Amino acid sequence: MSLPGWWTTDPNAPFELGPRLFPGRIWTASGCFAYGLTGHDMKAKGFDSPYQGLGAVVTKTVTPQPREGNPMPRLAETGHGAINSIGLENVGFDEFLAVTLPDLEEHGVPTVVSLAATVPEEFGAMAARLHEAAAGFEHWHGVEINLSCPNVAEGGLDFGRDPAAVAACVRAARGFLPDRALMAKLTPNVADIAALATAAAGAGADAVSAINTVVGLEVDLETGRPVLPRRFGGYSGPAIRPIALAKVDEIVTRSKVPVVGVGGIEDYRDALKFFALGAVAVQVGTAQMRDPFAAARIVSELSRS
Repeated sequence: MSLPGWWTTDPNAPFELGPRLFPGRIWTASGCFAYGLTGHDMKAKGFDSPYQGLGAVVTKTVTPQPREGNPMPRLAETGHGAINSIGLENVGFDEFLAVTLPDLEEHGVPTVVSLAATVPEEFGAMAARLHEAAAGFEHWHGVEINLSCPNVAEGGLDFGRDPAAVAACVRAARGFLPDRALMAKLTPNVADIAALATAAAGAGADAVSAINTVVGLEVDLETGRPVLPRRFGGYSGPAIRPIALAKVDEIVTRSKVPVVGVGGIEDYRDALKFFALGAVAVQVGTAQMRDPFAAARIVSELSRS
């Protein structure tokens, strides 16, 4: 393995993002490592745990009320990734605050909480309760708002497709997170992602996470029907990496907003491509579902000893 000469950054070194000092630049992506509590008894050759060197674990997205998620099946592998329609299945905000977040703190997991809501005001209410419940927590570093969810006030359209809606959601949460980082996770399913990033930053976001999944559909040839009951799903994995790189480049060059790069990262080479374009950190998603040590391996591979 040979690292390029331009790479001089220690992925284990703390770095500032907004008001927060993160312990590293390699994170796991929301929904791909559950809530970040399932790996403490795992070991692999050269690793004491899957958390070794991680800068953050972005939790499974949490909503105001518990959700059972979409009908099964809701995840299908493809030749170059996976397509899912999970439906934001989660324990709900009350149980997350009472049980899950304290467990993350007790285990020392560097945490970014992913939140979703159906109106902008709910993001503010959740941020306020989160900050009150966990104000003294050392390992809770911030919030990532998931904007690929329906905006019921606007007829069910995704928040993430409209710069004004993105700004409203960020603004609603920002005032309740004075000492934690706030990120907006952006959809790639738009013509102008830089406009969304600019709107998020203008409303107070410290960074944007890019990208979320790409809309996709897979067909079962035995039945002639889509493999997912809801037909469409979110496509992720190595096949979307060039799309993610293009979107990250667009944001960095046009919006000058700090970007946490997401999309198809499987090894250190993939991570380096995002860093080369100016990403301040990266998240490992689909690869983490196949190998719980994927992100930890990337940290190790990028570290110059």
